[in-house]
Amino acid sequence: MRLREALREYERKKENIKKQRQRTKAKYTESSKEIILKIFKNLERLEKKEIPKNVDSQLARIVKVERERYITALRNMLQKIESIEDVEKILPEISKVHVAHGRHLLLVFEREIYEINALLKALSKEYSAYLEEINKDIEDVKIKELLKELEDLRNHIKEEELSKEKLVIHLEELQKQIKELEDKPEFKALRESEEKLKREISQKEINIRSKISKLQKPIKRMRLPDRIAREFSKDSACAIHHPGEFLELLSKIENKLDKKYKRTAEWAKTSLAKESQELVSMKEELAKIEKELSSIVREEEAKKREIEELKRKIREKEEKIKSFKKKIEELEEELKKSISKLERILGERIETS
Repeated sequence: MRLREALREYERKKENIKKQRQRTKAKYTESSKEIILKIFKNLERLEKKEIPKNVDSQLARIVKVERERYITALRNMLQKIESIEDVEKILPEISKVHVAHGRHLLLVFEREIYEINALLKALSKEYSAYLEEINKDIEDVKIKELLKELEDLRNHIKEEELSKEKLVIHLEELQKQIKELEDKPEFKALRESEEKLKREISQKEINIRSKISKLQKPIKRMRLPDRIAREFSKDSACAIHHPGEFLELLSKIENKLDKKYKRTAEWAKTSLAKESQELVSMKEELAKIEKELSSIVREEEAKKREIEELKRKIREKEEKIKSFKKKIEELEEELKKSISKLERILGERIETS
């Protein structure tokens, strides 16, 4: 049997059971009302029956009050029963009435009370029989709901995959734009000039400092109050940044230097100012190149930021798709179990392909 046909057959069975339950409810409602009618008649007889003369006067007074309360309470409760399903709610209340008012009544109207109790038990049995009949229900299978949920999930996956594909295309386009930007001759030339100048500046600074740093030790030993002397003792770059002030300091202390430092001092006097100026010029040139590069770099960095954001969104899409696929696996397993259940209900093999 094909799945669609099996589902139609299942729905027909469910509808037949529903109709049968309605007929069962009507049948037991009618039979329960017949029992209730008999109880009402017994209550009427109990109400009219005289208390025997030989009953103790005090007990007679108690019985008279309890009988009135018992009859009124039972009538009010039984009048609430409109269908067999109402019996479940009323029976526990009736039990409380017996506990509260039935003890003394049994002493005087034993036969009448037992007859009413027997009818109430019959009403309870009738309700139990009704429950037993309507509980012969068909197992619930949620194949339609599962198929709908699976269809929705597969549609969601298609949407997410399409959305992811668009993001990937945009990402690839941005990566292509960055490559084109980096491959531009002017950009390459500026990058090469920048890197070359940085290397030259670094090398020149190292060369100057390696020579001039030889004077740090003797100047430090002199403990001069001069600001430039103190700064130079800590960092030889001070001489590069303030060549004029350093040379002025050097001219003051040159005669105090040991012979082994004279050659370094001579180099400083003849070359430091020139070397420092060259460094300044090189750094100015580097600043111009970096300024030219900055607009291109800003554009490149903006695109890179956008690429990172796209990658994040793509990862989110992939996680969502993975989650949907996992849910589909779970639902497909649940669907298999539901189809097996339906096969047991219908007693036939179901084709799903």
